[in-house]
Amino acid sequence: MDLSSVYQFAYKIKIVTLILLLFSLDSESKERVILLENPVESFQIRISIIRNAQKTLDIATYEYGNDESASQVLHEIIKAAERGVKIRIVVDAMRNFIPKELSAYMVSKGIRIKVFNKFKLSKSFDNVVRMHAKITVRDRLSYIVGGRNIVNSYFYIGEQKNFRDREIYITGFSGNKAVEKFEDLWFSSLMDEIDHEKVYSEKASLKIVKEYFDGLDVFPFLSDDDLTKVLSKQKSFQVASIEIIIDKPHSYKFTQKYTTSYIVDKINTSRKEILIESPYVILNKEVYLSLHNAIRRGVKVQIITNSLNTSDSYLVLPVYFKERGQLQDEGFEIFEFQSEDQYLHTKMFIFDRKEILIGSYNLDMLSAGINTEIMISVKDVHVVNASLFHYNTTLTKSTKAPNEFYRPTLLEGNVTLETIKKYSIVKLLEYTIAPFLRDYL
Repeated sequence: MDLSSVYQFAYKIKIVTLILLLFSLDSESKERVILLENPVESFQIRISIIRNAQKTLDIATYEYGNDESASQVLHEIIKAAERGVKIRIVVDAMRNFIPKELSAYMVSKGIRIKVFNKFKLSKSFDNVVRMHAKITVRDRLSYIVGGRNIVNSYFYIGEQKNFRDREIYITGFSGNKAVEKFEDLWFSSLMDEIDHEKVYSEKASLKIVKEYFDGLDVFPFLSDDDLTKVLSKQKSFQVASIEIIIDKPHSYKFTQKYTTSYIVDKINTSRKEILIESPYVILNKEVYLSLHNAIRRGVKVQIITNSLNTSDSYLVLPVYFKERGQLQDEGFEIFEFQSEDQYLHTKMFIFDRKEILIGSYNLDMLSAGINTEIMISVKDVHVVNASLFHYNTTLTKSTKAPNEFYRPTLLEGNVTLETIKKYSIVKLLEYTIAPFLRDYL
């Protein structure tokens, strides 16, 4: 073999190596996506994220309860801090039920906690902005976004009526972007960091912390083996890219609503079909006009929301029932979820069967113009098809909303003492305060 042949052979080897490297990089750059429909599995994976954190853990949620599921999560967070994980927590001040002594104890462990929009007498009465986004990020590598709060009823722990919800779990390079989005919250001027020096009395706090965790048995389904098994059995999808959309709260009077702008843009560019799951339906002007115009140009707009029996909001129902008929007359297809033991809490949009949005955004006035929300956009046929399967499963448990002006909503489902009581309260609110609160629902 002459020298020129050797050079040609070496050149070919370099080309092949480069191609293989590019394929390898492309494979590694894929995002792994799992849809979390099952509430217990969602809890298990959330615990797995915390338990496997090595360097950092960033968590934002609207609500921490004072119950078993919150205790398990907080216990795992404290153990993560004890092994050296740097932890930042954001929670909305109005829905923070972590005992202050426990918060102080956590801060003493190096955990940083900020509360969003803490009540102050100096703020005006129109200060209603809340931090409604939910995201948990581990080591900039994996994260969960969705609608579940850290409360028993979102994970079907206990005998109460529970929330039917959906989340998305993602592993990949977009974890870096997820941390950046988290920091849009963390560095907001509406945050107040808990300073343990101001509230921490070691003796008193340790006693209360001991009582809080006393007798706390780790749920049997949270063993390391169970967590490994639940992750391995999940159906995952490799997707090319993920987009994270989060609102940026500048002050209690102004939140930069990137989520609403994104959703309106997607509505305006949809050509065939828009499918929506939302617990509440009270449309702000911009979203309403976009959906109205979509219907006029021939786009199917179908919404699944709660019925009288399954809604958890007494204030939303009277406004929704009053406006439901007009929306149906304009071509909105509205279906109402039916269940004896569940509330619908899922927030998902599917556009032209090409893209899904899933996160914390409700189809209501608060999400559209006031609260801080987060959504994940995925444009992948396999993820869309899996989302459609879950959507259609909810649809089979729903009935088409009636459009009969003179028929009482009480008669739309099973009449029980509970529905009679609920209907009575809803009708009372309809003729009293509900119409005046529409902009804040």
